[in-house]
Amino acid sequence: MSEDRRTEDRFFAGEAAARPGPAPPPRRRESPFLARSPVFAVVIIGIAGWLLATFWPDLAYFASSRSPIDLGGPGAYRLSEARENRLVQVRGELSGAVQVAEGRSGAPRTVGRLSGTNLLVDRPGRGGPPLYEGRLLPRSARDGYAEVARRLAEQGEPLPAGWQVLRDGERPRRQFWPVLGAALLLGLIALNLRALLRPILLAARERR
Repeated sequence: MSEDRRTEDRFFAGEAAARPGPAPPPRRRESPFLARSPVFAVVIIGIAGWLLATFWPDLAYFASSRSPIDLGGPGAYRLSEARENRLVQVRGELSGAVQVAEGRSGAPRTVGRLSGTNLLVDRPGRGGPPLYEGRLLPRSARDGYAEVARRLAEQGEPLPAGWQVLRDGERPRRQFWPVLGAALLLGLIALNLRALLRPILLAARERR
């Protein structure tokens, strides 16, 4: 073999050795959302969980029975059968009613004590037949009626201990915002849990 041929072979052999191999596949870029601080993820989960807990009474009422519990009428009340956060029906006249306005819309409402009972009825409008059907609010909702209770006491109609509120016209499966809000919060919790657990799962996978 001639010297020129050997030189040419050495040149091409060196070029082949120097030629780089195939590049490794690009590393998948992690979403900034999933790469967030674990502390931040824990805070978001805590806040979302707290908000979800506040939605729970509304979710429970949304899923409750649409058959009302009949609490009777004057002279034959069955208030012992009342269940919080359920649809109830009752009859009777209101005493010491006060006029209020809906918080968001400003629509007029009438709030008064059902005569002879510890039941406060919150009904839409300025009047109507003495028949009420709606949600028996949880006791925690009584704080929103503190001003009404004060005004009734000034009229000589103080509310007895353990009073409850029936919000007339509020029936199950009419308002979907608690369900939508809860779904969004659950999604937020799931995403942040994934961000929180992702490094742990990746580390465990690398150890295998």
